[in-house]
Amino acid sequence: MRRIDRDALARCIETMRNSANPADREQIEDKLKAEPWIEAAELAAYSWQFDALRLKPWQSPPCWVDPRDIKATLSAGDHGVGRHYATAKLLQRLLAAGLSRYEPDPIAALERARPAA
Repeated sequence: MRRIDRDALARCIETMRNSANPADREQIEDKLKAEPWIEAAELAAYSWQFDALRLKPWQSPPCWVDPRDIKATLSAGDHGVGRHYATAKLLQRLLAAGLSRYEPDPIAALERARPAA
């Protein structure tokens, strides 16, 4: 696992641990006790990306896209179903900026990574 991915996943866990919502805090602590760290971290990344991007239940966040599938997803075109095309485009932007696919708030991370004009 790349260091930037591990760092982003750790931030997702800490964000969930510090959530104002007690259910979030309980969920991550329970997951950390019962499952391997990576599974708890991926749950946290999914949760924060889902909220940050305001996804619909049928849409996928960048953390669910395998970077090896970006090219195939983009070549299939934007048919509007499941938002896979838009997710692949967002993941492509994250990776090009040297960021992780697990960033808790992908858009904010991209804005922070953008050089000041």
